[in-house]
Amino acid sequence: MSGIRKYLYGRQIFVFLFFVLAASVGWLMNKLSSDYLRTVSYHVGFYNSNDMRRVFNVETDVTAQINTNGFIAMRYNMAEQNSIQIDISDKILSKTKNFVLSSDIFQKFSEQLGDGEKLISLSPDTIHFTYVDLQSRRLPIVSNLQLAFANEYMQNGNTILKPDSIWITAKQNVLDSLTEIQCIAQKYENLNRSISGVLEIDMSKLNSVSVQLEKVQFKVNVERYSEATVTVPLQLTNKPDSLDVMTFPHDIEIKYRANISNLAKIATSDFTLTADFNEFEKSIGGNLKVNIAAKPESVLQVDLYPDFVEAVVSKK
Repeated sequence: MSGIRKYLYGRQIFVFLFFVLAASVGWLMNKLSSDYLRTVSYHVGFYNSNDMRRVFNVETDVTAQINTNGFIAMRYNMAEQNSIQIDISDKILSKTKNFVLSSDIFQKFSEQLGDGEKLISLSPDTIHFTYVDLQSRRLPIVSNLQLAFANEYMQNGNTILKPDSIWITAKQNVLDSLTEIQCIAQKYENLNRSISGVLEIDMSKLNSVSVQLEKVQFKVNVERYSEATVTVPLQLTNKPDSLDVMTFPHDIEIKYRANISNLAKIATSDFTLTADFNEFEKSIGGNLKVNIAAKPESVLQVDLYPDFVEAVVSKK
């Protein structure tokens, strides 16, 4: 009999807890369905749809009295910041210090509230703001592509961006801090063919900036390369007429890489190597550095042998 009593007692506890829970849920639903008058703080942003090159610095937030039910009221409790944007293009405003009355924006404010929300009042009575003029500038785009090539392959020419620059609009001090527009980095490895695609502008670095485009197209031409070697005579610059100068060696070996399609077009005469005699007195042991004064654009990697020459100087 004791087992039966325990079973019946357990069932009575379960039923009791069930009705307590059901009553609590019913009470909560009834409360949430009731209307409440809530005081909510809003950050107000003004704009002029007739002149989008002007923005407004608002000096104060507004406090709104809103009549709503409990379900919507919970949303306000969870919101970190309530904000609203209001077009004031139909207001006659001066070009310096400005203000609007809360009564002037009451209807537009109310229209942006959701269903089940009724605006009762706004405070303060007067909202002050100042104009800030925006400026525009065209800036170059940096692709931030990270490229690694397969053996015997290399990039032919520069990365092609379309467009390669875009217009941005911001406050003057923000524009002055920017010299280029960065794309979100993309990484490609073991490339053995040309690639193309879309790059996204890195908006995380462009706070309070409007951009003409948020995506650009790119193309990277990839070709197989080969190596070649030529010998080029060294030219001495800034040598005084009163001195005889000989360099050892006189001929410099150039080892270079170029795309196979361009290799046959490259001639020895396309290279010019120089050494500056003005560096002689500063040099160690009379050695002069060999400089590449000219080379074909299609040549991407050059090694010189040697890259320093010995200078022997005597008077005429």
